[in-house]
Amino acid sequence: MTSLPLVREPHMPVAPSRDVADFRVALVCMPFASADRPSIQLGLIGAIARSAGFTADLYHFNLDLAAELTPPIYEQLCERRSYMTGEWLFARAAFGESAPGDEESYLKAFPGEVSWVETLGKGRAYFAELRRQILPAFIDRCLDAVDWGSYRIVGFSSLFQQNVASLALARRIKERHPQVHIVFGGANMEGEMGREYARAFPCIDYVVSGEADEVFPKLLLALSRKETHLRFPGVIARTRLGLVDGGQAPPVHDLDQLPVPVYDTYFEHAVRLGLSPYYRSTWTLPYESSRGCWWGQKHHCTFCGLNGQGMAYRAKRPARVLEELSVLARKHRICSFMAVDNILDQKYVKDFFGEIERAKVDYCFFYEVKANLTREQIRALYRGGIRRVQPGIESMSSHILELMRKGCTMLQNVRCLKWCMYYGIGVNWNLIWGFPGEAVEDYERELEVLQCITHLEPPVGSGRIWLERFSPHFTDKSFPVSNMRPEASYGHVYPPHVDLMKAAYFFDYEMGDTVASAAHAATHAHVEQWRETWRSDAKHTLTYRRTTSGILIDVNRGPEHQKTYSVSGANAAIYELCTETIRTPAQVAEQLRALSAEHAYSADEVREAMDEFCRARLMLGEDDKYFSLALPSNPNW
Repeated sequence: MTSLPLVREPHMPVAPSRDVADFRVALVCMPFASADRPSIQLGLIGAIARSAGFTADLYHFNLDLAAELTPPIYEQLCERRSYMTGEWLFARAAFGESAPGDEESYLKAFPGEVSWVETLGKGRAYFAELRRQILPAFIDRCLDAVDWGSYRIVGFSSLFQQNVASLALARRIKERHPQVHIVFGGANMEGEMGREYARAFPCIDYVVSGEADEVFPKLLLALSRKETHLRFPGVIARTRLGLVDGGQAPPVHDLDQLPVPVYDTYFEHAVRLGLSPYYRSTWTLPYESSRGCWWGQKHHCTFCGLNGQGMAYRAKRPARVLEELSVLARKHRICSFMAVDNILDQKYVKDFFGEIERAKVDYCFFYEVKANLTREQIRALYRGGIRRVQPGIESMSSHILELMRKGCTMLQNVRCLKWCMYYGIGVNWNLIWGFPGEAVEDYERELEVLQCITHLEPPVGSGRIWLERFSPHFTDKSFPVSNMRPEASYGHVYPPHVDLMKAAYFFDYEMGDTVASAAHAATHAHVEQWRETWRSDAKHTLTYRRTTSGILIDVNRGPEHQKTYSVSGANAAIYELCTETIRTPAQVAEQLRALSAEHAYSADEVREAMDEFCRARLMLGEDDKYFSLALPSNPNW
């Protein structure tokens, strides 16, 4: 029996000097970060500060607001990513009378932001109450809850819609304790965005731009020594003469040297607030096994702004990750893990998940993966504990996928969905459109494909691509993007003195050489119906059973579309030969001949049979390649 190596808790702090130990640091996680898991940003930077010998305390005020609003309402606010609603709600708390607009103008501009709260028994007046009374009072309580003056540095991690709540508390801390250094870091501070926030908000003394793992302890050490001329990569510093910009932080090359994140204070605070009954069943521990994107290094997907300026791919050794997970699982008694990686290292299929399978460890995982995984790889991931993936499936049109630079085809995407369904791995995916060079015919064909795969997990949603900072659509002037401006809801959040073209991450735009939005109406309606059926007790199914004379293909696409096909002889063999993976007629003809001398069929004859399966919506074909859609009934296929 194979077992995992005995582990020590790596990277324990060295004995600090007295000056460093007295230099206290507070790290803060503000709303609207989800309260259902600890912040890896806070956990990692806190561990790094402690490893460098500093006293670092972690505060999770997102938990406090979840307890106050109730988790269902709070988590819905965290999930609202289409517009800056979370940021807008904190705008008056952060900017007072300088906050633009009012509740009516915002809700009139973005009426969809009201509908979800009505399902929870609230109405339009609730947004006004949140913005004008509840959230400003919440910030006041955050200010009074901690002796901020006892810290030399208060650091805020800003990701997604955490920025304005962080600014609200940072301003109040600075007003009450002007000697305290305020530091902002996180994805919202990368590049030009960080420079603009540092310029626009005097309460910010330092911005860490890029990966903070090496830069932040260096900044702490410099400030503990009372150094005044701070200029090094990764730090934007406010001085009497203005901002000093050291540029982007260099990427961390050896991820193995990073400490295990500290999550103790998150769990202690959640229990103290009475949140554990709500979150305990879904608690998961974030960790990272890599940074960057190995595919993006070669072919940056045109719409993707993730990784900012840190695309270079780096991965931890599998053994090092196993050590980390062992420490976390033992300490927190949780075996559910969420990888924050943007893409799975292909070597992990064997070297990491294979080791977990051999050791019979009961971990379960979420990972982002590339969709070109084979059946055998997906099986190995399942056996190694993966229970949900995000495979980057954004289209079921090979031409659109090519325009995206995805490096996958429609058939590969379907194969991924099929084997994930078979092995019980949930899939997060969506459909997006609006790519220059697309054609109506692409989406007509895509809809035909979607109508064939309703027995597989549906997309989360469908819609036009967002324009993100750092994406090729944003940075590459060869794309026909025009009238680029900050996404409209930013204008309802920040005061006029903020240059939103520099501060925003999402942008409104026009894209040339695309099809009209009406071309997507039928697809959108199909996806909504598919999702509704999936949530019901009447899910569609498409399976096949082996018999001694062939196979039986059972079709259930609703009450009026139920049928069993009896397929025998060479046709049954053709169908099964395309079950595991994608094959050409020539490949199948060759395999048929190897199976039996009686099956000496030409590629044209095989293709004719495959096309007949396609007409029955039992198989999909493209570019003379075919793939069978039915899942084997045998659970041990």
